[in-house]
Amino acid sequence: FFKDSQFLVFSNRFLAFIIAVGYLLIKQQNRHRAPLFKYSYASFSNIMSAWLQYEALKFISFPTQVLAKSCKIIPVMIMGRIISRNKYEFYEYIVALAISVGMILFLSGSYDHSKHTPMTTITGLFLLVMYMVFDSFTSNWQSEIFKCYGISSMQMMCGVNLFSTLFTAASLLVQGGFSEGFEFASEHPKFFIDCLILSVSSTVGQLFIFFTISKFGAVVFTIIMTVRQAIAILLSCLIYHHQISVLGIFGV
Repeated sequence: FFKDSQFLVFSNRFLAFIIAVGYLLIKQQNRHRAPLFKYSYASFSNIMSAWLQYEALKFISFPTQVLAKSCKIIPVMIMGRIISRNKYEFYEYIVALAISVGMILFLSGSYDHSKHTPMTTITGLFLLVMYMVFDSFTSNWQSEIFKCYGISSMQMMCGVNLFSTLFTAASLLVQGGFSEGFEFASEHPKFFIDCLILSVSSTVGQLFIFFTISKFGAVVFTIIMTVRQAIAILLSCLIYHHQISVLGIFGV
């Protein structure tokens, strides 16, 4: 029954920032060379993508959201051309398209259309499209910072989450989200545990995300995430008993 997506984003980013700061204070890192304001762009787009991701779950099923994440390879490649002037071979676009089509076929074979009205589907689709735009910008911008300034993945995590914490905290203060969030947590003690688990999972995930982007770039990172999404859909279908057709299995 908790409705404030922004409070969840704040919790995730705040814990990640604290862990990153603690690590940088304990471990000696290379000199930080990137201008601090550059992290704010990735931070803002990261906040928006996370917020849109949570909001979309109010209108669509989890497998549908996973589909959107699985089809974002091409948007990431397009954004890479815009931001970093990356060039891709024709066959790379074909491979990206084939992955996306396979995931569409899989979802088509495991999606229950009777549970969603056209209006909620359109609303969810709009949120997912905006999610992909912001998310594809985030990974490409971070990749560009890694290439230009040679910072560590932990420095990236600290810088991005610093601005993410400031942005979400300011918004929550204006809207009174902190009082509502803590009040809800006091009424539902289990919410605190769930929120902590979500934040820890997000933080650990960021460690691998930033390391992968720094070493292999945004597109390879997105392809790796797509493989993960396929496993996530299968798990969701097993746990929530979604039916999978022969077409869906062929899509995988």
